[in-house]
Amino acid sequence: MLLIRTACVVYWMLVSFLLLAPEPLALLGIRRLPGPGGGRGAHFLLFTLLAILVLASRWPVGRKSLITGLVAFAVATEFLQGLVPHRSVEIFDLAENLLGLAAGACVWLMLRARFPRPSRQCEG
Repeated sequence: MLLIRTACVVYWMLVSFLLLAPEPLALLGIRRLPGPGGGRGAHFLLFTLLAILVLASRWPVGRKSLITGLVAFAVATEFLQGLVPHRSVEIFDLAENLLGLAAGACVWLMLRARFPRPSRQCEG
């Protein structure tokens, strides 16, 4: 569990940094994201993985609180981009953030149903 939680925190920090950096692609050595729309869908993928990692980490917090925190993070980072040079608030990015969270939660629920956690029985 520690490994998953560590990966979650590191990934969340990386996502935060990239979302609030003036030119995140330049930091990664990328000129332009491939495909039509110049990277449309990147926010979706970032937030899908974030939701999966947060839910898989099994933080000792209620699931509703985790979801509320993720939604608040998605909204806050998008609006904070309006304060960052070379960035702007985009409704499509906000939609991708929120849809990515929903997709990640669905993937996590499907994985959890497919691979249930073994029950812990006391040996005695």
